[in-house]
Amino acid sequence: MGTIMQDLRYGARMLLKKPGFTLIAVTTLALGIGANTAIFSLLDQVMLRRLPVEKPDELVVLRSPGPMRGHVSSDSSDNFTSFSYPMYKALREKNAVFAGLMARYAIPLSVSFSGQTERAAGELVSGNYFEVLGVRPAMGRVFSLEDDKLAGAHPVAVLSHGYWTRRFGANPSVLNQTLLINGHQLTVVGVARAGFGGVQTGQRPDVFIPMTMQAQMVPGQDKRLTDWNDYWMAVIGRLKPGETSAQAEAGVLPLYQSLLVEQLPSLRNPTKDWSDRFLAKRLLLTPGGRGRLVAQSDMGTPLWALFGMVLLVLLIACTNVANLLLVRGLGRQREMAIRLALGASRWQLVHQLLVESLLLSFIGGAVGLLLASWVSDALVRAVSDGGMVTGLSAGLDRRILAFGFALSVMTGVICGLLPARRVTRGETVSALKDQSSASSASLSQTRLRKGLVVAQVALTMLLLVGAGLMARTLWNLRHVDLGMKPERMMTFSLAPDLNGYKPVQAIALADNLRESLSAVPGVQAVAVAEVSLLTNSNVGSNVTVEGATERPNAETHVLKNWVGPDSFSALGTPLVAGREFKLSDTAASQQVAIINETAAKQYFPTRNPIGARFAFGGGNVQLDTEIVGVVKDNKHSSVREQPKAFFYLPYAQDKEFGQMTIYVRAMQNAAIIGPMLRNEVRRLDANLPVFDLKTMETVIGESLFGERMMAFLSVCFGVLAALLAAIGLYGVLAYWVVQRTHEIGIRMALGAGPHDVRGLVMGQGIRLTLIGVVIGLAGALGLTQLMKTLLYGVGAADPITFVAVAVLLGLVALLACWLPARRATKVDPMIALRYE
Repeated sequence: MGTIMQDLRYGARMLLKKPGFTLIAVTTLALGIGANTAIFSLLDQVMLRRLPVEKPDELVVLRSPGPMRGHVSSDSSDNFTSFSYPMYKALREKNAVFAGLMARYAIPLSVSFSGQTERAAGELVSGNYFEVLGVRPAMGRVFSLEDDKLAGAHPVAVLSHGYWTRRFGANPSVLNQTLLINGHQLTVVGVARAGFGGVQTGQRPDVFIPMTMQAQMVPGQDKRLTDWNDYWMAVIGRLKPGETSAQAEAGVLPLYQSLLVEQLPSLRNPTKDWSDRFLAKRLLLTPGGRGRLVAQSDMGTPLWALFGMVLLVLLIACTNVANLLLVRGLGRQREMAIRLALGASRWQLVHQLLVESLLLSFIGGAVGLLLASWVSDALVRAVSDGGMVTGLSAGLDRRILAFGFALSVMTGVICGLLPARRVTRGETVSALKDQSSASSASLSQTRLRKGLVVAQVALTMLLLVGAGLMARTLWNLRHVDLGMKPERMMTFSLAPDLNGYKPVQAIALADNLRESLSAVPGVQAVAVAEVSLLTNSNVGSNVTVEGATERPNAETHVLKNWVGPDSFSALGTPLVAGREFKLSDTAASQQVAIINETAAKQYFPTRNPIGARFAFGGGNVQLDTEIVGVVKDNKHSSVREQPKAFFYLPYAQDKEFGQMTIYVRAMQNAAIIGPMLRNEVRRLDANLPVFDLKTMETVIGESLFGERMMAFLSVCFGVLAALLAAIGLYGVLAYWVVQRTHEIGIRMALGAGPHDVRGLVMGQGIRLTLIGVVIGLAGALGLTQLMKTLLYGVGAADPITFVAVAVLLGLVALLACWLPARRATKVDPMIALRYE
């Protein structure tokens, strides 16, 4: 222990003797460690962290791939994780393989208390939800199976700890108070313990409500608790202690397939082949320790890509510091030789140099953690504001601090071990000779320094290529044809059904809003849609189209939306054929629809779709809806989406109309009319919350948030890497000039001019750069193939990006080479000849 403390004190004195070197090394390491820690903090919360529940490794998520008929509601691209309530209830009550089986479904809420109404996130949960997860209350009680027996009979609620603190100031008197939620009075019976935020990253429910209150909380869907063919709930189970997923799958299979047999008669006219495939479905169990992995499917690849980038930045920082340590070590060869001559072992010298390297990395790590705290806070706020996920923490917990410490240790060893071994490998006698240490570097040490620079250039090439591809992707997405005109447009959403509005009343409200908003000064046009645009929201259904019997293999699933009169002209979506919806298209008139170009080509490749009839659903349905128009394709769910068949319907003919998004086009600046729009809603209904009031440009920006974050951070990392590589190249050449000052003096004495000397030095740097660029290009061609899913409108091997990055890196290298070359041309031959 005494030896270590002695080495630490000596190392600290040596670092203080070279403040310039110490500052550069610490800053370089702090940038690398800080960036890695910040990105890892985000990655850990989204991708790696387990649920804060009892024995999370015992949890499994249920999934059943195979044919489905009926209504499917899912918050992920995998519809097979959705189950009907009758299926869930039968599995829960009859299975003998699970310790518990619970269900959940996220819903929006309108919560009124003490005269204030606000929107909140809710979750319908089965009575055994908290029991299966092992989550106890912080106050009051949580639900039990008694709260899950009779539909509508248990109007109770449990608050999340965060919502209780935020909305009610952590006041214990809220217990047994009544809240008006979605137009119904619910009694608060408990508060969940702190730290528990549900079972899905990115969704942090404020209020938990029993599943049997579904009909009261979700207007217009009264049959969900009895319909076998309405797939809407996510189901999570807990395995019995010591049981594996494979054993549970095998044990529950007979019960599940018997329930499918029980469900089959409720399906409409299934074919023999379809029925066979339906009855052969299996119940699969995927690990549920990290909860439902929905946000991870969208954020996983970008986060891992960013983490790979910051690791490359750290490697570049390590090579830079290793170069600095190697140069510094060469200047201390006489010191090392003297210590060897006095009896010190080479291991003691290596140990001393490693201690100094670790001391540098710990200081850099401490500064890096401060930097990581600031960057992490900015990233979490940006991710939350961008609508990707909510409920993330910006603080650095013990896991992140442990990661930062481990990274500092690893960095110190990587930076210090190789230079330490090289420096202490020299011959004692030659090192003790009276000569400049600057000229005593061995050939192997020179090659090592050059190799480190080549590695820096190659790694920088990888980062810059990735940054270039992401920047081009963002450019392409920002300039894609949306099929509408977002300029000067403000949008906001309402959910009148959550305030007790019936569909007829919601339709009347939408009509009144269109009329009143159109009269607001500065408003040019108003559009209404039930499903909001560019928010990753979709509603779909099977469709039976007139004449489809002639095309048995045609796609039968389409997307749909309900819009108001003249909405397409207000949005700036061109009408291709027919007409728009009019005020005369009401619930009492002929049912009509407008389709997009993709639907027209898909279902009517050889004839005019105007006047054709269709119906939603399959089998022998009555074709009661007439197509009256065709509009241009537009981006509906996201900017990235490919054209899909779309059917638009008048909201006045929607029997379940209850939520709406209003789009208001201003004559000038859209942001100016925002307060006036809110006032108009308040005038019609003061208790109706207005949410998501923003410009359409903001909506588009949020839709592209992931791409913007990737492009911005990758460019930042690329620029940082280029700067570090330039510093490393400059350091090698500057040292090379000092090392060969005598040779340069001889060349100049023999007639070499400044041009020749400049070419000698710059040629050395350009060769190193070219080797690094070639290696980097080869590596980038392979690694960018992993980025394919992140790119849009640009190939992973895009030649323009590769050439542009090579040229840019070449220019940076030229600048780094020019400064040492300029210094070499200033060498005085007479002084240089006396250099040693």
